[in-house]
Amino acid sequence: MRHLPLSALQQRFWYLCTAYPGDASPILVLNWRLRGPLDVPAWESAVSAVVDRHESLRTGFVLRDGEPVQVVMPPAGLGTELIDLRDLPPEQRDARTAELMRARTHRLLDLTEDPLVGSCLLRLADDHHVWCFTMHHLLADGASLRIVGREIRAAYLAALEGAVPDLPKLDLQYGDFAQWQAEQDQAADLAYWCERLAGAPSLELPTDLPRPEEKSAHSAEHIHQMGPELAAGVVELSRKARCTPFMVLLTALQVLLRERGGQDDFCVGTPVAGRVRAEFEPVVGLFANTLALRADLSGDPTFTDLLRRTRTTVIGGLQRQSVPLGRIIATLGVARDPGRTQLFDVVFSMRNDNPVLASQLGGLEVEGFPHGHAKVLHDLVFDIWRLDEAGLRAGIRYDTALFRPDTVHELGRRYEQILSAAVARPGDRLSEMVASRG
Repeated sequence: MRHLPLSALQQRFWYLCTAYPGDASPILVLNWRLRGPLDVPAWESAVSAVVDRHESLRTGFVLRDGEPVQVVMPPAGLGTELIDLRDLPPEQRDARTAELMRARTHRLLDLTEDPLVGSCLLRLADDHHVWCFTMHHLLADGASLRIVGREIRAAYLAALEGAVPDLPKLDLQYGDFAQWQAEQDQAADLAYWCERLAGAPSLELPTDLPRPEEKSAHSAEHIHQMGPELAAGVVELSRKARCTPFMVLLTALQVLLRERGGQDDFCVGTPVAGRVRAEFEPVVGLFANTLALRADLSGDPTFTDLLRRTRTTVIGGLQRQSVPLGRIIATLGVARDPGRTQLFDVVFSMRNDNPVLASQLGGLEVEGFPHGHAKVLHDLVFDIWRLDEAGLRAGIRYDTALFRPDTVHELGRRYEQILSAAVARPGDRLSEMVASRG
């Protein structure tokens, strides 16, 4: 066993998980529906092989003098729980499947007592299975899910042939990243962030319900679909403005939040991959950081002018993305408030983790299996998926202790209106965009 300190990113996440426990842990989920002749022993072997490769998937936590320490266990595989539902009538089988998936993906884990990685295989018929793989967010990030998915596929095909899977060599493990991160001289980048974020006010959005003294992290999600014409318009505007679609979409969100809260100055959080060295690309672990992007909507700018400001802010943040958010918060001395998160209450992200499209794997057809939305620790989380054929899909996750569904539905509708106005008339000032509200 190896005992290691938590990385700076893990320290921040540990605080979030213990300060705002709610009713479910932040669990990353890989759910696949498998149709066809599944070789169960080969599948179990593939799962164990991938878990043994990555120290993060063999890691637990203990407390020493009240402080968390991670413990890396030696390779020992991972058992895949097999649950046979073939004897149930179809309607009961489907309901039981959904119930079992929810029990594994929406639960509150004890970080020092419960297993933080799990594998479960449901047998619905001889040629029909559902596989669920879960990892606590303290151990991994969204990119890690994609790594696990790719490696499970390769390991399963190799297991069918009795061969060793051809997987990328791991020169480093997550503990090496934690040590590397701790050794970096980030004084200049930290100074940039502290200067940029000093005195940033909280975003005071009107809520439907009084803000509780302690944040509960109960959540729901609203999906708002926008058409392909608007998606194409966003891409064209970004091209003309020499920026990215992300910057256009974030700027539109800033306009929406200004309308709702009446503030010209506030921060929005956005996740970044944080894998700043090529050696970290194939490693499972928590590399993802969050940037606090400070908006400046003062002076009634045009959307084009505001987009330039956002472009400068985003580029400056990405150039300094390796500074852990927790280190910035500690240096700034941001007060802890059990009723809200520090620096920002709204998160914006562009996602590329759409459900797995149907594909072939050694005689199996593999497709994604829905498992609901992830819990939120912030008031609002705007997730945008770019779908070239179908347009833009916005998933708005929200704290149900603060907002009612109809309010969130209206936020989605108004966000689309702002985007449409920006694409059609980027030279309009913000006051004109508000005046033209439909």
